[in-house]
Amino acid sequence: MLLTIDIGNSSTVLGAFGDDSAPVAAWRLPTERRSRPETVRRSLYRYLQENGFGAEEFEGAALCSVVAPLTELWRGTLADVLGREPVVLHQRMELGVALDVRNPDQVGMDRLADAAALRARSRGAAVAVDFGTATTFNVVDEEGRFRGGAIAPGLGTAAESLKVAAPGLAELSGVFGDFTPVSDEVELSPPSPVIGRDTDEALRSGIILGYAGLVEGLLARIHDELGSPVTVVSTGGLGRVISPLTSSIDHYDPWLTLAGIRTVYVLNVVSD
Repeated sequence: MLLTIDIGNSSTVLGAFGDDSAPVAAWRLPTERRSRPETVRRSLYRYLQENGFGAEEFEGAALCSVVAPLTELWRGTLADVLGREPVVLHQRMELGVALDVRNPDQVGMDRLADAAALRARSRGAAVAVDFGTATTFNVVDEEGRFRGGAIAPGLGTAAESLKVAAPGLAELSGVFGDFTPVSDEVELSPPSPVIGRDTDEALRSGIILGYAGLVEGLLARIHDELGSPVTVVSTGGLGRVISPLTSSIDHYDPWLTLAGIRTVYVLNVVSD
């Protein structure tokens, strides 16, 4: 099996892959930037034990990280626990897509993993909308080129900013408790009325439905700019909240980034 790890700003996700393109078992935990080696080790052992895995079952590991202080910490822990050095993804690897952007080294590897997963699944133009601390729109055209995309404040990040900037609203409403701390694991129910008749309803409408409108607007502009049919896949913890609220998203895959990490690993290690 292959163990994949995606270290994001909000969450760290682990997934074990066999021969299938979907993980056998995946686990999401909050990203702790001040984690110590023993904390990371406990998290890894917990994942293995809860899913009945032995370290010897893994033939390899692949690590994708956008949190530099944690990259080496996880790399060392994986090497120690699994007895083999993990592959740390970087922008100069074979990705299955050509990078048609000005500064490839500045593109987050999670975005490129999403792009790799899209291209491995479809030869048409596609967009991955990845909901996290930031929401990224990652575009792959018909020729298999990663064209870049857009980066917007995440849903939880936007709500937290409003709470800080308008403390009077926070005094009137408990809605902000649904979004704090900023996390892609918060449980949110969509608002029923668009026209809120009290502060709670108005905030829930503006934050959640307003965010769905942001997603729809950007996807419409991306579609117009590409000038071709586009398949849209959403991912990230909060993708499950927004995806049902818009017809602009074709389907939701919570483990798209893990699948992309696996794709890059196969292209660079298995194919050699």
